[in-house]
Amino acid sequence: MGSNWEWSYRKGRDDRMKQEVDARMHNMPFDPRKIPLHSHCGTMQSHFNKGWQSVKAIDIQLRVDGQQSYKNAREALKKRFGESNGR
Repeated sequence: MGSNWEWSYRKGRDDRMKQEVDARMHNMPFDPRKIPLHSHCGTMQSHFNKGWQSVKAIDIQLRVDGQQSYKNAREALKKRFGESNGR
């Protein structure tokens, strides 16, 4: 597989993860069957689609749990030490 094909595959996987995790974190609906257009080149789009469809439910759940844990830890630190100005 060429490096551009690999990139399209990874891009499909990354885009799906980002969009689905974002939807779950904001209690929004997400339809994984609606694959976005990545390329007008059929081969590149095909590899994007394969990457998009390679994401499993456990991949999403692990990412959501990780972000939720980060969010909870940040809130706990804010309560304990007060608001931080990004420093």
